[in-house]
Amino acid sequence: MSDPSAPARIRAVIMAGGEGVRLRPYTFILPKPLLPVGETTVLDHIIDCLRANGFTDVYISVNYKAREFEGWLESRKDGGINVELYKEPRKLGTAGSLGLIRGKLTEPFCVVNGDLIMNVPLDLMYRRHLQTKADITIGIKGYQLTIPYAVVNKNADGLLVDIIEKPSYDYFINAGIYVLSQSVFKHIPHEHPLDMPQLIDSVKKDGGAIYVYDIGERWLDIGRISDYEKAVELIHQWKE
Repeated sequence: MSDPSAPARIRAVIMAGGEGVRLRPYTFILPKPLLPVGETTVLDHIIDCLRANGFTDVYISVNYKAREFEGWLESRKDGGINVELYKEPRKLGTAGSLGLIRGKLTEPFCVVNGDLIMNVPLDLMYRRHLQTKADITIGIKGYQLTIPYAVVNKNADGLLVDIIEKPSYDYFINAGIYVLSQSVFKHIPHEHPLDMPQLIDSVKKDGGAIYVYDIGERWLDIGRISDYEKAVELIHQWKE
C-alpha cells in the first residue's frame, strides 16, 4: 500500500470456524475453507488475495475441524505473509473470536469470511477506511434479483393496475468483507458469542461511523454447492 498513513504491518482476520452445513457432504470431510479450488484451497486463495493487496499478517479463527487447519498450516509453504491460527474455545460467531486476537490488532484491520472466492481491491477499501476515520467499513457488492414470473399489481378494490413480466431489482449485498478500527473492541465481550451483524448494530447505536465500499464484481460466496462448482471457472476468468 502506498498510502503513507497506512501502518507498516497490515493485518487481516479470516473467520473460518463455521461447519459449512450447506456444503455437506463435502464438509463432512474437510472444513469449508480447506475445500479445493483448482490447485489450491479456498483459504489459500483468500490469503493470496490479501498478500497481493499488501497485507502482511493473517490470523485465522477456527473451530470446526480445527485439527485439519493445523495440518494445513504445518504443510503450508512460506508465501511471504505471516499466518497464525487461533482456536475458539467454543463457537464464538462471526465476530466474537476477534476478542481472542485483540492484542495483535493494534491498527485498523480487515475481516474476511472464510468461504469467499474473490479478486477485489482490498487495499483501496483499507485506504478509504483510513481516510474516512470510520469505525467500520463494510464491503458491498451489487446484486440483481429477477422475479421468474409476471408480477401483478392491483389497487385496494382488486382492479388490475399493471402486469410486469419478470421484473429485475437491483440491490447491494453485504460481501462478508470488513475493515474495523480498534474502537469496535468495546462492543466485543470476552469469549462470548457475537455475530458481525450484532457488532455492526451495536456500533451504529453507539453513534459510530459506519461506511460502505463497493468491492466490484469479482466475488463469489461458495456457501452453496452450485456456487462452489463455479469457483474454478471464475478464478480462471479473473486471471484473463
